[in-house]
Amino acid sequence: MKNLYQTAMQDAAGEANFPQLLLREALLPELLGEDQGAITYWAGKSLARRFPVGNPQDASAFFAQAGFGTLTMVKQTAQSTRWQLSGDIVRLRKTLSGDEAFTLEAGFLAEMMAQQLGVAAEAELVDTPRKLQNQAVTF
Repeated sequence: MKNLYQTAMQDAAGEANFPQLLLREALLPELLGEDQGAITYWAGKSLARRFPVGNPQDASAFFAQAGFGTLTMVKQTAQSTRWQLSGDIVRLRKTLSGDEAFTLEAGFLAEMMAQQLGVAAEAELVDTPRKLQNQAVTF
C-alpha cells in the first residue's frame, strides 16, 4: 500500500476524503486481516437491508450521500446488471489499494438487487474499460 497520508494530502480531493480513507484503507485492513473482503461484502449486504433503496436513481443518490462515489447503471439485461462506480474517492482508493477494496459496495449492490428482484443475487468486480481503469470500478 502506498503511503496513505502522503497520497491523500498530495491530491486535490484527498483532504476532504481523508477520514474515509483512514478508516477504509488503514483501520479496517488491520482489524479484519485476511477476512476483510468477505466481512465487508457481508457488511455491504447488511447495510442494504438497513437502508433499502427502491430503484437505480435512489441507489445512485445513496452512494453519493454515503461517500462511496458516483454510481451509474451501465447496462441491464434479464440476467445481469452492470454498475460503474467512479469519482474522486474511487480514484484515491484505487491508487492506494486497487480494485479489491470495493467489496462493501459490491455487497450492497448484491443485496439491493436481490431485494428489488425478489431473487438471490451476487455482485463481483469485472473488468473496467481501459480508459477508466484508474478512476472507476465496474460490478
